[in-house]
Amino acid sequence: MEKETRGLMLNMATVDPAREDEFNRWYHDEHIPDVLERFPQITRVRRYRASDGQEPRYLVVYEYDVADEAELNRLISADHPLRKELWRLYDEAVGAFAQRTRRAFWQVFP
Repeated sequence: MEKETRGLMLNMATVDPAREDEFNRWYHDEHIPDVLERFPQITRVRRYRASDGQEPRYLVVYEYDVADEAELNRLISADHPLRKELWRLYDEAVGAFAQRTRRAFWQVFP
């Protein structure tokens, strides 16, 4: 039986419409591979675009295979050195035209 993923991190981004193609190329070709290399606890990544045209327009869902909520919180902490490095790379590549927010969630049911 496959282990159930219970930790999620959701990132949302508002992107300058004139630079969406550039943002999506960078996100798919560089950022997601970097994230997966640095965090082997991430078992799945899915990206979405809002269908209603409202901002934030993009959502990415990272699924984490971790033992408990404390481990999830440690990995997504703003103080985690790998997270800081990813944010630096994000800001350098797309920060001038893409703003992000994020939240972590722990499954409570079922």
